[in-house]
This record gives sequence, C-alpha cells and structure tokens, in this order.
Amino acid sequence: MNRFRAFAYILLAILFAAAPLLFEAGETASSPWTPFIASFHPLVLHLPIGLLVAQLSLELINLLGKRTDLGVRNFIWHLTALSATLSFATGYLLGEEGGYEQELLSNHLWAAGIFTSICWSTLAINLLKRHGLLRLLSLAALTVSLVLASHPGGLMVHGDPFANAPWKKKASPEDNYGLLAELGDPFNPYTDIVQPILDAKCVSCHGEEKKKGKLRLDSFEAMMRGGDFGACVEPGDSYNSLLVELLEYPIDDEDHMPPEDEPQLTQAEIDLIKWWIDSGAQEDQSIARAEAPAPVLPFLVPNYRLLEKPAPAAETNE
Repeated sequence: MNRFRAFAYILLAILFAAAPLLFEAGETASSPWTPFIASFHPLVLHLPIGLLVAQLSLELINLLGKRTDLGVRNFIWHLTALSATLSFATGYLLGEEGGYEQELLSNHLWAAGIFTSICWSTLAINLLKRHGLLRLLSLAALTVSLVLASHPGGLMVHGDPFANAPWKKKASPEDNYGLLAELGDPFNPYTDIVQPILDAKCVSCHGEEKKKGKLRLDSFEAMMRGGDFGACVEPGDSYNSLLVELLEYPIDDEDHMPPEDEPQLTQAEIDLIKWWIDSGAQEDQSIARAEAPAPVLPFLVPNYRLLEKPAPAAETNE
C-alpha cells in the first residue's frame, strides 16, 4: 500500500515539475468558474508558507533532542503538499489571464512548480524510507524554492520595494523637481500634459514594475487596453470612463485613485484629463497655444508644478 501511495506521489511530483511547460498566458477562460477559482490565489498562497514554517520548527525541535510526534509531522507534510497544490493551481489559472510581466511570471511559475513537486516527492520518500537527513534536505530545498517563487511574485503584485525609496524622490540640484516641461507651440495635449500627470501621480502603482488591477498607465497603448475591470478610458465620453470615475471618488473612498496617502491630482489636472477624453482621447493631437481651450490654460503657465518638493529633513541639535 505504501509503495502504491509513494508511486502516486512521485507521479504528482513529476506533473507539477513539468506543468509550467504547458502554460500559456492570455488564454480566454473556458468557463466562468476559472476566473472565480483564480481569484482565491492571494488567499491560499500563504497557507504553504505558514505550514512550512511549522514543519521547520518541528524538525528543529526534534534535532535538539526533544522528540516530536512523527504522525503530527507527517500530517503537516500532507497539508503542506495539498496547500501547495491548491496555491499552484489557482496561481496557474490567474497567470493565464495575462497582464503580468512575462519573465517574472515564468520565474514565479517554475519556482512554485518545483516547490510543489518537492512537497509530493518528500511524502514519497517518507513512505519508502524514514530518513531524517532526507527530510532536512527536503526542507532546505523547499525553503530555497519558496524564496525563489516569492520574489518574482512580490515584484508582480507590489513592484520593486526600492522604486519609491525616499532617496529617489529628492529634488534635483537644478530645482526642477516635479515641474511640467514648458509647452511648445504647437503642443500635444497627451504627451506634453496628460502623460506627465499620470507619470507623476499614477504610474508608481500602475506602471511596468507595479500594476494594480493589471492596469498600466505608463503608455497610451496600455491605458487604452485597460485592466481587470476592462477599459478605463472611453474616447469621447469622460462621464463613463473608469479613470475619471476613480479620480472623482471621495478621497476617503477605498476605490479613490490615487490612494489617500499618495500625491493627489488637482481639480485642474482632473479637468484637463476629462477634456482630453471628451476630445477623443487622441495620442497624436496638435494644438496652438493661442487656441488652447480653458482646461489647458493652467498648464501654459511656466513652471507648473506637478509634485511638491519633499520637505527638508529636520535637523537635530545634539
């Protein structure tokens, strides 16, 4: 019986190690259940992490000479393998929806597959031969593969933790921090005003490194593509554009964009974006300064500041 179970575990280990070979991002969901199941990935992905910590703790206690129940340890091994399987499956489905940087997604998927594979192969080893050294080697391999899976996963969801480091937001020596470049004559409303506003106040959460809701606002193409909730800009109709709706939510609303603790768009900047959308949301548009409509006029003033300069660090007197 044990040999049969061990054989089944080895087959599962091979399956999960090879599963990333079959992966294709951007596939259309074949069932409405697919995105529903995939949405549970952020919840279940933490289960194998906690169980692995518990397993490491029990093995360490056992090494220190304080015997722990073998049945309890094997039970946790099974829970770890099952939770890893659930996490891998939901993550696999979530990744198929697309919207993630391909290299990070591939690295995350392969490391997660290896982690799940090691879980099942360790169960097989434990059934065939109870060897403390093999269990410890398995735990070490699981820890390494978990770190390798967590790093690209964190980058995909939360972005580079150093991207918003304080030293990257210091004013430049030329004192041009946060200033909108002076508009030419003629000028392009999108490239000269709209995109700089988005770069200053939206792209930190909706850019290449971090894309909340799978929405990127760092390029015209990405903005028009939209995110999890579909298109965020309806050319010619700012009233029904999700981008404007989120900007105009009350600041204490959890759906308001940007978040309350981030630099906010001014009313003039929101009005400018609404005017641009109502005008057709064009990427290539040329307007003479003398013909600029009212929503554009505030940005014709030299040295329009998109971001306030950081306050100088307080000096402490010893």
